[in-house]
Amino acid sequence: SADEIDGILQNGGHDVVINAIAMASHERCEKEPAEALRVNGTLPGRWAAACASAGMRFVHISTDAVFDGESESPYSEDDSPHPVGGYGSSKLAGEGAVTTANPEALILRTNFYGWSASGGTGILDFFVNAFRQGTAITGFTDYRVSSLYVGDLVDALVGAVTSDARGIYHAVASDAASKHDFGLAVATEFGLKTSSMTPGTLADATALSARGRNLTLSTSKLEGILGRPMPTSFSGLARARAERTALMDYFGQSAL
Repeated sequence: SADEIDGILQNGGHDVVINAIAMASHERCEKEPAEALRVNGTLPGRWAAACASAGMRFVHISTDAVFDGESESPYSEDDSPHPVGGYGSSKLAGEGAVTTANPEALILRTNFYGWSASGGTGILDFFVNAFRQGTAITGFTDYRVSSLYVGDLVDALVGAVTSDARGIYHAVASDAASKHDFGLAVATEFGLKTSSMTPGTLADATALSARGRNLTLSTSKLEGILGRPMPTSFSGLARARAERTALMDYFGQSAL
C-alpha cells in the first residue's frame, strides 16, 4: 500500500527512487478530486522528503497537463503552468510538494505511449485494437501532444539521472502530432486500415473532461544535458513494433 512506501524509503539503500505512481485518468480525477490530490499531489511530497532524509535521488514523473494548451508555441520549463482540469491541477500540486520537500529532486514532465499488460490500456493499444477489429473511433484533429514512446522516455530518464540533472525538465518527443495523425501513423507502421476512424474535434467530445488542446512541449533543455535530439513521436512507433513481442512475453500475454 502507499502507506508502506515511506518506511521502505526511510530504510535507505537505494541510489535512485522513481515515482511512476499516478491517478492518470482525467475523468476519474474529476470524479474523485480528493483521491486525485492525495495520490498525485500529497504522496509524492512525502516520498520525496523520505528520499532527501535517506540521501537517495528522487525522480518524479509529471505531465504536460499542467499547462492549459492555449499557447501556439511549445511550452518551455520557464512558462507558468495553468492546468484546466483536476488531473493537471493535482499533478501540479505534486510538483510543488516534491520541490518543497526535496529541492534536489528531478521532475520530468512527459506524455508517453506504450504497450499495456492488459492489451487494452493506452493510446497505442486503442488505435491498434480499433483498426484490427474495425471499431468505429474518432481521431481528434485539434488535440496535439508531444507523445514519446516509453522506451525512449526511459532512455532519457537514465541519461538525465546520469547527468545529475535536478529540477524540472520536459521529457517528450521533439515534435507534436494530433491524435488523428498519430492514429494514421500507427496504421501505417502496423499495416492496418484506417477506414473505421473518423476525423473529429476534442471540442465536440463533451463526454471527456477538460484538457488543453495544444500541449506541445519544448525539449531544448533536456537535449542540452543529453547532448542529442529527442526522438519524434513517429520514430518511436517502429521501436514499439520491434519490442512488442518481447514485452508481451514479459507480461505473459500473446503478441497479436
